[in-house]
Amino acid sequence: MNRASAAVTGALLVGAVALLAGCVPEDPAPTPTASVGSPSATAPSAAPTAPAPSTPATATADPAVIPASCDDLGTAATRQQTVGGLTAQHADGFVRPAPANATTELSCNLIQEESAGVLLTVSTAAAAEVAAGVDGLPAQGYQCQAAEDFGAQYCVAVGGTAETEDVVVARDGVWISLETVNIDARAWLSEISSQIFG
Repeated sequence: MNRASAAVTGALLVGAVALLAGCVPEDPAPTPTASVGSPSATAPSAAPTAPAPSTPATATADPAVIPASCDDLGTAATRQQTVGGLTAQHADGFVRPAPANATTELSCNLIQEESAGVLLTVSTAAAAEVAAGVDGLPAQGYQCQAAEDFGAQYCVAVGGTAETEDVVVARDGVWISLETVNIDARAWLSEISSQIFG
C-alpha cells in the first residue's frame, strides 16, 4: 500500500471513530428490557412488600373460656365459701332472661333446702345478639352499667334485696345470669366473670 492510500485509509478510520463517538452519550444509560405494558425503565421500581397482617376492626378481648363444670367456677376458696354448704340440683327448666338464639353452655342450681339457693347459667350467642339482649334488659326491670373490673355490662334487677338478687353479666357473645336467695355470691360472680372473660 502506498503512502497516499494509507493516508486515505487512516483518515477514513479516524472519521468513522469520530462519528461513532458522537453517537454514544457521555454517560450511557442501561438498555431497558421491559416489555410493553411494563413501567418505564426510568421510573423507580417499587420494592416488593409483604402483605400487611389482617387486624380486627375493633380490639377485642381474649376468647371467652367457659369451664366445663360448676365445680370449676371461680377459685376453690370462694366457691366453698359461697356455695359449699349447698346441694347441686337439676338445673333445667328455669326461664331466665337471655339473648336471642342463646345456647346454654353451663347451668348450676345449688340449694339448701328451702332457705338458700343459687341459680347460675352461662350462655353464648352472637355478639350482636348479646348486645341487643343487654339493650332489652331495662324494659324487663334491670339497671345496667359497665363493670370496671372485667369490662362487661353488669345488670341488676331493680327491687332486689340483701336476701335476693338477680344479675346479668354480658360481654363478647357470653351471657352470665345469676339469681341468689339468702346467699351473697358477688365475690364468686366477680371471679367467674374474670375467669370467663379473661
